[in-house]
Order: sequence, then structure tokens, then C-alpha cells
Amino acid sequence: MAEYKIHHSTYDLDSLLPEQKARVKIDQMLKDSGWTVVPRDDFTPDAVNAQAVEENLMKGNLEADYILYLDGKAIAVLEAKREENKLGLEVAEQAQNYGNILPDWVQAWKTPLPFIFLCNGDLLLFKDMREAKPSYKVIKKMFTPKEIVNLAGDDIKSQFAKLPALPPVGPKGLRECQFEAITNLEISFKQGLKKALIVLATGAGKTFTACTAAYRLLNYMGAKRVLFLVDRNNLGKQAEGEFGTYKLTETGNAFSDEYIVHRLRSVEKIGNASVVISTIQRLFAALTGQEVDEPDDDEEMEHDEDTPGKQVQLTGNVLLPSDFFDVIIIDECHRSIYGDWQQVLTYFNNAKIIGLTATPTPEAMAFFNKNRIVNYTLEKSIADGVNVPPRVYRIKTEISEAGGTLNEGEKVTKVSNLTGKGQNQKQKYDKDYTKTELDRSVVVPSQIETVVRAYKDAIYESLYPEREKNWYMIPKTLFFAKKESHAQDILKAIEKVFKDEFPDKKLPEHFAQLITCKSGNSNQLISDFRNNKDFRIAITVTLVATGTDVRPLEVLVFMRDINSEVLYTQMKGRGCRTIDDDKLRNVTTNANSKDFYYLIDAVGVTEHEKSMPTPNGGEGRKKVLSLKDLLEHLAHGEVSNENLNLLAGYLSNVNKKAEPEDLIELNELIKTTAIKQICLDIYAAIDPDNKAFPEYKDINDPNTERKALISALINNVKARKKLLEVNAGFIKIAVEETDKLISAGFSKEQSKQYIDSFEKYLEENKDEVEALRILYNQKKVAITYSMLKDLEKKLLAYNNQFKSEFLWTCYQTLNGESGKVKPLNKETELGVLTNLIPLVRYGYKIDNELVSLKRRFGSYFNLYCGQAWRKFKPEQVEIVQQIAEYIVQNGCITNIELNKAKHDLFVKAIPIFGADKLNNEMQTISKYLFYGKAA
Repeated sequence: MAEYKIHHSTYDLDSLLPEQKARVKIDQMLKDSGWTVVPRDDFTPDAVNAQAVEENLMKGNLEADYILYLDGKAIAVLEAKREENKLGLEVAEQAQNYGNILPDWVQAWKTPLPFIFLCNGDLLLFKDMREAKPSYKVIKKMFTPKEIVNLAGDDIKSQFAKLPALPPVGPKGLRECQFEAITNLEISFKQGLKKALIVLATGAGKTFTACTAAYRLLNYMGAKRVLFLVDRNNLGKQAEGEFGTYKLTETGNAFSDEYIVHRLRSVEKIGNASVVISTIQRLFAALTGQEVDEPDDDEEMEHDEDTPGKQVQLTGNVLLPSDFFDVIIIDECHRSIYGDWQQVLTYFNNAKIIGLTATPTPEAMAFFNKNRIVNYTLEKSIADGVNVPPRVYRIKTEISEAGGTLNEGEKVTKVSNLTGKGQNQKQKYDKDYTKTELDRSVVVPSQIETVVRAYKDAIYESLYPEREKNWYMIPKTLFFAKKESHAQDILKAIEKVFKDEFPDKKLPEHFAQLITCKSGNSNQLISDFRNNKDFRIAITVTLVATGTDVRPLEVLVFMRDINSEVLYTQMKGRGCRTIDDDKLRNVTTNANSKDFYYLIDAVGVTEHEKSMPTPNGGEGRKKVLSLKDLLEHLAHGEVSNENLNLLAGYLSNVNKKAEPEDLIELNELIKTTAIKQICLDIYAAIDPDNKAFPEYKDINDPNTERKALISALINNVKARKKLLEVNAGFIKIAVEETDKLISAGFSKEQSKQYIDSFEKYLEENKDEVEALRILYNQKKVAITYSMLKDLEKKLLAYNNQFKSEFLWTCYQTLNGESGKVKPLNKETELGVLTNLIPLVRYGYKIDNELVSLKRRFGSYFNLYCGQAWRKFKPEQVEIVQQIAEYIVQNGCITNIELNKAKHDLFVKAIPIFGADKLNNEMQTISKYLFYGKAA
């Protein structure tokens, strides 16, 4: 029996009156053609999509069945009749009259209304009143807003009038947050604002939202070209793919079948492209006629090599006109790079600019004039089931928590950061190092191995105890390293720790791999990590930290601390994306579903506040020369006060931080003086009070006294090279240092948050949920399977993480050390429905221990069997025990349920208890198993 909605109420078609049946069909016809059907009281003037207003009030207190509005102004009348009505002259005159009596206070594109429609749910007629001899014509389908605007010609002048209703919210349409974003975006443009910021959580579909916006701008709002700016090359390829699969179009064809989508390589190749995808660096190069490389590897996210220190300038012959792009969409617009590249954006001065980000910075907010049109946070997305939440697992070692000491005489390998060359030596003196220096200036292989081993040991013991132990199918895991060399050290530790689980004591070829700038084709590696079964662990620095979509990823291991709230949220976003169960099992065959991801914290990243960047607008920032570039400038005679002062700063820093042995070697190379003295001489010479020191005017002047200040260094090539090496620093690899695991377990802070929320639910629902009411009031009543399933369903509806095993783990994390929480046996006690009973009793503080019913089964069953009036034969005890085991697993059942679930047991139980007493006996068994006694 088909159901239909009328005024947001649901009816079955057979129960409707004839005119209501016609209205159902007409409503659907309008919706199929892009009209939003709204009651009169719900009309919104700022809605830029087409509206069909029901029972629109007319002059004389009459009501028109539908008045059609485009961009808030009336354009047509639609008169609806029942199917039996043949839409004769009387109906035609009535509709035409409505076109003449629109109230004076209603905006209209033309009065009388130029277009009249008649419909009985089957036949649809149309008349254009502007014709010399207007007459009704049969049309097969309702005109779309775009078709009516084209028909109206000069009578409608609005860039918004062609906009149809947005695709609906639902599995085949938009998410609610996407619907809100596009609606508010179009309203913002209608209000004359040229910039808009869309904040959508990672995984909420920012690119899909951008495709929707771009399609509507191109197809309905007159835009000719859209520039889609991405942060990195691999994200450009990802965006190009999404435009290729987007099908919420009028025809149902892919976006790229309707419009040409071009990833920028040169201005000449843009051709007739409607969407141009590019990084801002590539766009600048193309605009200025520079060569554009298409490297396989992406730059790291800091963009150190590519980002200039001051704003770029578009000067001379720019190869595209300033009105070339009508719309610019900036993906990952939280990044500060566009501050320096801002002139590339503002050059296209008439373009509307849309920002997309999951993590808005103050700088981004300022750039978009604080016009944030939607703010869909990660927390909201988790609550909506769009993303999954993290479970925090903390690993602490002695060295990672407190640092350590390189002892005099200890063997170390000293590696130059500048050259990569290393030499074995003995430590010449005791040197303390802090945990922040770990993996930056001091590497302790044992520490890295300890963390990796703790993670490996936890995989099937603590994290996924329910999964088959298959080392070829460990959950896909991403390690975050501090830098390239640290990533390589982590890879070595993984190879050493995991190899024993595989034949020949060797990892499978693609099991663990680096995804960094130096590891080859990063786009292919990311694709392999996403899709291939044999690629289980990836190690990155920041290349996979933002924007990259790897949905099967289930574990993030933080081996670097993060202070930036923006970067931290982006990095967590790699793990939170949802994936269908079957797609997850395609790459992780022993998995069931992804309801959460694990955040393995090996550095305390979850235990401190993060900072937000402060806006500086990017204006006036000047690039600070690197020491290498500075020495080259000085060698060519650019000895300005600014450069001398910068050199003194570098020398001062080296003198302060370099190890004595390196400082001695450097000073010996300079011979005539020491770097400390050069530094002091510079500061004395350029002191504003030193009037005797000659000014720097021109690079071609002799500048003899200035050059003499630094001659001992600048004229000594060996000293300059050593200075660069010392300034870059060294890594000391402490081969003999050993580390110890302090603890590895779930986060107490997060566990407390979950338990507080769980116990709040128990308190608030102790009278509403039957199982809770029984347990709270401590009634010795048998709790049934249906009661427990109802409680389980309601707990998960309240918080989808409230599975009994996870809540048990949270209690164990908080109270396990006291011995009051007995861990669940992963072989026999996981997935047991009745675990909810001791959880609730412990949550209500009725029991002071948390122990599974299955663990107490033996003693409680013996209590039941030991009653004087029960004389079971051995073969009967076996049957009764099987019934009891079923009950302790699933809850109390009736004889009908026992017959359905365990027919053989039901048949065997009848002779023991009798058919009329079996139900009561199972109630008694349940009470003993649940409470240790019958009453």
C-alpha cells in the first residue's frame, strides 16, 4: 500500500479524497521538476530556489491552489483539480482570474501573471498569456525553473531565478550539512556578499559540496568558469576524480560529462574548460608564463621550498584577463599559504570566492570577512554518524616520558643533518636530553622499538580481541613521525618487531612503507594504502596528514607531538572517516565494521591544550635568508646592516647550542678569531651610537671596513661549510641505550568521560527502561532476552560507542588496578548480551565488583542444582546445564523461544520439568544465574 506525504503528514493513497490524490501527484510532479512545494505560511523571500506555494492568498480572500515563485517573485499560477475533472472552460477562466488578482503586497515578475497551468494529476495544460492569441497546450511534464526563465526572456532578470530546489537530504542526495551549506551559500550570494566560508568536518563531504555549488553556479547562475584551488597535487587528482563521479545533475550524467574539467598544466590548454583545478603555485606559474612541472611527489604541507616569504606580485604580461574566472573555490582554505599568494586571488577581482575547510583559522575567518555560512564540527559529525569517534590508547615509556642521558664513554653514531654522513664515536661527556629532543637531536632505537612492540602486543589483546589473529590482516595503521629520518627509524623498528610473526622471519614485501616526499610516487602509495590488502602500515610526516581520504584506516599512532589545534584536528580526520562493512572487509578480511578508530598516543598529544594561529594577514612579511643564502649574499658584497645583524644572530645561536667539540673544530678552522668574537664585533660596529662605522650605500662600493668584520669567515670556504654543518645540527644515535615500557592502556580521561555519560543515562532512565527499572530497584526478577535487546538498542541510540565490551574496558581502565573489575575473557565472554546486567548493577553502585555472569556460572549453577528438591540424574544435569548456558549468554527465555532457538533442548527438557512447569523453571534458573539466588 503506497504512502504519500501531504503537508508533512503521511497517508496511504486509498484513504485520500479525489482532489487530495490529484494533489499528491501534482506535488510530486512539481518536485521532480525542481520546485519546492511549501504551505503559504512557510514561504521564505530569501530562498533563492523555486517555490510552489500552496493555497496562496489572492485578492477577495480567495486562494489559488499553487502560485509559482522564482527568486522570491511570482511568475505563474497552477490550478489543481481532481482527476475526474476534464479541465474545461470554467477551470481555465478560474485560473486566468487568479493570474489577475495577485495581492498588491506580493512581488511578481510581471502582472498579470504571464503563465497559467492546469492539472488534474494526469493531464497538464499550459498557456502563455503574452501570446497574441493565447491558448492552452498539453505538455508532458512540468516546466523546470530554468525552462520558465528561458521562456520568460527579458521578463525575468535575475541570476538566481533558474535555481531549482536542491537535491533532497537522503542516501541518494545530500547530507543535511551539505544542504545547509549550499542553501546558505546561495542566500549569501543573493545578499551581495562575494566571499563565503563553508566549515564542514573532515569526512562530511566538502568536495561533494563544492561539486554541487559549482554545478549550480555553472548551470543556473550564469558562471562561465570555476577555479578549484587545492593545497597539494594529489588532492587535485582526488578532486578531479570526484567531479568525474558526481551525478546529481539534471540529466543524471557525471559532472565531467556535462562540463569540461581540466587540471591546470598551462594557460593554452585550458580551452573550453568550465572547471580548472590547480594549486595556487601552479596557477601563478601559468599566469606568468613560467614552466609548470608535474612532479610525482607532493611537497610537504609546510611548503617550505615553494612558499615565498613575502607576497608574490603579478606584474607585466599576465596571460589571463582578470575576469576569466567567475568563481574561485579554495579547498583546505585554513592553510595560511594564500596569505602570501593573495594577489593571485584578488587579481580575479570580480570572482565570488568560496572557502572550504574543516578547521577554520582566525586568518581564514578574516579573509572571508567572518561570513561563515555553516559550521559543521567534527563533534557534530560524530554525533550524526557521519564520522566515527576515536578511542585513545596511551603508551608510555621511561625515555618518552622523561628523556635520558648519554653517558660518557657510551657508543653513539653521530649523523650530520646537513650531509647525512655519520661516524661512530664514544660520547665524551655526560649529556642529558629531554623528551622534546628525542628523535630530533637524539635517537634511541630501543625507545622506538618499545613503542612499536607495545602497539603490536595490543592489537589482538586489547584493541581488537574479537578478531581472528592474522598478522597479514592487522588493522590499517598510520604512524605520524617527526621528520623523514624518524620515519625511517620507525620503519626499521616495525620490521624488527613484526618479523617474528611471519615465515622466514621477514615482513611481507609491502607490509609497511613510508609515504613521504622522498619515498617515490606518493599518489600511487596513497592509492595502494587505500586499496591493497598487503599494505598494512604507512609511516608519514605530514603528507597524509590533511585532505587525504583512506577510509579503511583504523589506527593512528602519534609518535610526534602537535601543538597546532588545526593540524591536530586534520590529522585525527584521517582516521574518523566511515566505510561500509563490505568495503572494509575487502581490504581487512578479519574485520566486521568500523564503528570507531584508535588513536595511539605515544607522546602525550592528547594530554595538553593546542593553540590556534593568530591572524597576521600575510602582509609585510619578509623572507629571512637561510644561513646558506646569507653566506652567499655576503660573499658577493651585500654587507648591509640587516645582513650583518642576521649573521650575528646565526653565529650567536651556534655558539650557544653547538657541542664543545664542534665549536672547537669550527673556531680552529677560522684560526684568527672565534665566532663569538665575530658576533661581538658586528654588534659593536652596527650599533646606532657608533657614528664612526661607515654606512652601507651600494653593493658596488668598496665597503672595506664592513667586509673586514667578517673576512675571517667569508674568505674561508672550509669554515663556511663547517658553520653550515654545525648550524644544521647533528643526530646522535644511542645504540646502547635501553628503554622500558611504563604503561600501555586506554586513556583514563576518555574512559571517565564515557563512564560519566553512561551513568548519567542510567540515572535518567531508571524508570523508563524496563531492564534498568528492575535492576535499579533490585528486584530479583528474571531479565529477558527482549528486555536486554531493548536496553542494548537504546544505549547505542544514545551513544553509538555504548557497546558492553567498550564500557567494560572503560571501567577496567578506571578501576582495574583495584582488582574490582575483572577483565572479560576474550575467548568466552565477549559478545555476551547478559554482560549488560553486571555493567548496570556496577553503574548503579549496587555491586562493588564488575564480574561477568559467565565467570560466576559454575558456582551459581551449582547453587541452583544443589537445592534439596532437585534430584537430577547425570544425563539430566547435562541438559539443564545447556539450557542454563544459553540463558546466561542471552537472558531469560520462554519455552516458545527455547523451542525456536534450541529445539533439541526443548524436547529434552519436557520430560525433566514437564511442559506446564518449564517456563517457571527457566525463570528460577535465570534468577540464580543473575543474582546467585532465587528471591
